[in-house]
Amino acid sequence: MSSARHDYQQFLAWLHTPDRGASENTRRLANLVDQHFDVVAASSRTQSRRSAVLSAFARESLLQTSSRPTAVAGTGTAGEWAWSSLDSLTVGPFRGFRVPETFHFPQRITMFYGPNGSGKTSLCEALELALLGSVDEASAKRIPPQRYFANLHENRYAPPALASRDAEGQVSAVQANSEAYRFCFVEKNRIDNFSRIAAKTAGEKKDLIASLFGMQQFHDFVGNFNESMDSQLGLVAVRQQELDTQRAALQRDHETINGEILAIQAIAQDEAAYAEAFTLGLSYQQLLALTGSDAAPGHLHQLNAQLDGQSPGLYGVSSNAFVEAYRSADLEQQRLEDVDRRLAAKTGETSFQSLYNAVLGLQALTPDNCPACGTPIDGEYRVTRDPYAQAREGLAQLQDLANLQTEKNNIRRTWEDASRGLETLLTHFAQRLGADISNPDERICYLAFPGVDHTVPWWRSSYVSLDGTPSMAQKIVNFADECERIDIQTNQALAARTQMAQERARLVQASQAVTGFQTRRAEVARQVAAARQTIANFEEANALLIEAVRQEAMQIVLGQSIKAAYDEFLRLLRQFRAELPGTLIAGLNTAALEIYNEFNRRDHEGDKLAALHLPTSEDDRIELAFCAAPETRVDALHVLSEGHVRCLGVAILLAKALHIQAPTIIFDDAINAIDTEHREGIREAIFQSDRFATTQIIVTCHSSEFIKDLQNHLAAGQWTAYYFMPHIGDHRPRVRGNEYTLNYLAQARAALDMGDWRNALGASRQALEMITEKIWKWLGKNELGQITVPLAGRGAEPGLRNLCEALKRRLEDARTFVHPDKPAVVQCLSAVIGVPAPSNVWMYLNKGVHEEADRDDYDPNLVRTIVENLEMMNQLQFRTMSRDLAAVAQAALAAAIVTEPALANQRNERPAP
Repeated sequence: MSSARHDYQQFLAWLHTPDRGASENTRRLANLVDQHFDVVAASSRTQSRRSAVLSAFARESLLQTSSRPTAVAGTGTAGEWAWSSLDSLTVGPFRGFRVPETFHFPQRITMFYGPNGSGKTSLCEALELALLGSVDEASAKRIPPQRYFANLHENRYAPPALASRDAEGQVSAVQANSEAYRFCFVEKNRIDNFSRIAAKTAGEKKDLIASLFGMQQFHDFVGNFNESMDSQLGLVAVRQQELDTQRAALQRDHETINGEILAIQAIAQDEAAYAEAFTLGLSYQQLLALTGSDAAPGHLHQLNAQLDGQSPGLYGVSSNAFVEAYRSADLEQQRLEDVDRRLAAKTGETSFQSLYNAVLGLQALTPDNCPACGTPIDGEYRVTRDPYAQAREGLAQLQDLANLQTEKNNIRRTWEDASRGLETLLTHFAQRLGADISNPDERICYLAFPGVDHTVPWWRSSYVSLDGTPSMAQKIVNFADECERIDIQTNQALAARTQMAQERARLVQASQAVTGFQTRRAEVARQVAAARQTIANFEEANALLIEAVRQEAMQIVLGQSIKAAYDEFLRLLRQFRAELPGTLIAGLNTAALEIYNEFNRRDHEGDKLAALHLPTSEDDRIELAFCAAPETRVDALHVLSEGHVRCLGVAILLAKALHIQAPTIIFDDAINAIDTEHREGIREAIFQSDRFATTQIIVTCHSSEFIKDLQNHLAAGQWTAYYFMPHIGDHRPRVRGNEYTLNYLAQARAALDMGDWRNALGASRQALEMITEKIWKWLGKNELGQITVPLAGRGAEPGLRNLCEALKRRLEDARTFVHPDKPAVVQCLSAVIGVPAPSNVWMYLNKGVHEEADRDDYDPNLVRTIVENLEMMNQLQFRTMSRDLAAVAQAALAAAIVTEPALANQRNERPAP
């Protein structure tokens, strides 16, 4: 419960502020809860367990507990950071890491990617432990740190060593501080919980912000306090009431002694009445003889001995059923053999039937000619007899054969029913006997494995009789007959047991009544003896009670103090929890709205947010207004899809990180919590925008496509990538750092440096596709997105060269469009297009990677031209200019247009178009 412990310590700091007005005992109780936090947190409100635990601690040491503020970990204030970025992490043995592994964070962005189970979660938990001092997952599962963090194969763990860099580049160890660094983490589990909370009840939705910010454990901790602990404090003077009652009871003691004879007579009358009601004319002494005792067992003990034995079981089989099943199977077998004989007699007709069907099947192919000789069916030269008509007539004459085949199919089905019916009887018999193939009784062996095969008359093998002995089938029938007779005897025995059970039940009830009478007699004797003792020596008998009354009075005073302290403590604790959402998200509305809209930049303008109102208390809801209706506020969880709710959760967390100016943000698999259609917007908003340009980002992800997009859309030198692979038997994750890149231009440059022109072009094609798409989007943002591109056909993709030419032409034609990146884009596109179209270079770029034999070598200079110009274009930012900057550029363009003709006249030259 480390997360809840930290939040509770923030509550202590809040509680001890002078303007809170908490009483001294309330502050003592709060400090006492902190001292025994783990024990208190482990209890729940069920059956008042939390109150029982806390009241015990309070009675023992509340008055001895200090009321002064306890030492609470330092809090992080926005902008006050001891370091500017993380430098390195050494982890292992720890969770999935068996031996130490060191990871460096030299660039702004560090990517960790690999399949599930390769070690990414262990890495994030190492960062969490190093930064926060604890891991929420371990606390939530209540697993001791020594066991949770230990590597399974080393059976131990070493605390992760995390180093950071300050603004001057000095490297130092990071000191864990949960308050300062907790908002540096954006976790998948938090995003998932945030998205699922929309389906919860209204009462559960109050935990919305706490769930998002990882404070759910604290909310659960507060919710487990009971409404009151009065029942645990003993506020009623029970011992005093008891003493008063005892003093008043002396008169009653005399009455008890005097009424002893009458009480015994009343019991004796009840005993006699019960014996008479049990059996007419039976005395109570005779009833005692029937029920008996351990020293003198009676009829009840005899019945118990007879009935406590195991009841005999029933076989539940019938010999007649077996006879009928064998007879039915034989009958169906005879019918099947009879129809087979009749079908065998028509073997020749079967051949004709196949022939006729084959002839009719050819009629669709040669309807006007004989399928055998090709002679026309009609005309001057035609066949003597129409083969198709003859085939139809022949099939009509063979109708009996078809009927016979149908009859066989029907008989086959009834044959299978009879076969399976016999099998069912044998299986049931075997189950009742517990048949086993190793049993020495041949009948039971047969029942365990009768050799059922529903394609042949399998039961006939049991008809075989050797040396004049009965066949196995007859033995089974006889065996069933024996079991029937045994069942008759068993049923008779069970009927007798029923009568004995009824008699025993009556005697058991009588025995309980006898015990009751004996208890009453003993109670009368005890009361009389106690009364005599009480009267004889009241003060001596009540000395302990009198002392207990004195102690009770002191405890009641303490209990009342604890009650007052607890009531105020619970009220203030719940007040702190209610105010927590407002504290967490104060000032985040605007930033969260802007980030959310950046995530959803592809959405319709009307579907973007015009206003966002985050809750200021635990009972409030997240409300928003869309640009299509900016004055209408709606509940976000009611109108947003799950994907948009997840985006909103990420936006709030990032807004919080920006608000506290966190130098590092760690995405723990959070990207995979976002649906694919929003990942492009998240990539651009987080990794490519100016908003997070000075923030170090560490991201773990198992989506290689997302990592590929990151590496291709980020400038070189901004990122470092580690690839995790599962172990190969040594239980050590295989870690590769920057050994392989998914960046197309990096792959192209590596191939170019090796003289591998073909693979350089292959990667260049992918890079060119990405860059042209980026240029096209850039033009669209500047209202120049409409271009003319020839297509090979409907639905076809434009050729890369055609697309490059169209983009270049659109830039050249837009004379009023001025942008710092425009000249470089036009120049690079011109260089790329300048490579001759008929060359094998453009053939490769246009159609992609295809293996072909005996291909001509590529011109190295042309390949180098392609790669170098793509690298130049990839360095451009393609940003949309602000209105002020665009106005300045337009003014400069206008001045240039006015000045150029005058200069041209001075040089006797014509102005450029």
